[in-house]
Amino acid sequence: MKKSLILLAFLSAAAFVQAQVKAYVSGKNYSLQSVDITLGNLIVNISEDGKITRFYADDLNGNVDYYDDENFDAYRYGKLKNIGNISIEYWDTPDKTDPKYGKIKSIGNVGVSYWDQGAFDKEKSGKVKKIGNVSIDYWGNDIIDNSRYGKMKIIDGISIDYGVKEVINQSRYGKLIQFGPVKIDYWSDDTFKDKRKYGKLKSVTGNSKDIMVVFL
Repeated sequence: MKKSLILLAFLSAAAFVQAQVKAYVSGKNYSLQSVDITLGNLIVNISEDGKITRFYADDLNGNVDYYDDENFDAYRYGKLKNIGNISIEYWDTPDKTDPKYGKIKSIGNVGVSYWDQGAFDKEKSGKVKKIGNVSIDYWGNDIIDNSRYGKMKIIDGISIDYGVKEVINQSRYGKLIQFGPVKIDYWSDDTFKDKRKYGKLKSVTGNSKDIMVVFL
């Protein structure tokens, strides 16, 4: 009985994480722009190239302050210090060339870590690796086609994929085609009646309140 309760709690937690992910896609070139990840009542937006662009919450109220010590806090000078009761901290490392130097370390009680610069995965350097309990990975080198290089690949088990070069069909090239269970397709060369459809959005399947793709 105890094991069943533990398993149920685990499944509920997993569902909670996935229910809080929303992808924003350009309506012009169909590339992934950014992703909203919700952790509790905090929503953090991360760009396709792994940068925190903004964060917000429904109950985000109060005074706003900034770090103002230019001499001792150079790594965070002029940056946001707090909004109401939510404090923001930044990474301070001895090596100023460290990929995480000066970047957000925590938002309230939500921690943020970044990929270090490795010899074989430079495309990940300085990008968000983990926010709260959500891990993020990125596409590496591909000998045949590097169009996905450095773009988001996985968000905590949610697979992300893009159209690569195909001999027969180029309509999906460079465009988002998968975001977890959400599949996206585009009009291809078989559009004989109306060539104006070629390369444009044809279908979206798998969208739900749990994992959602939104076209801007």
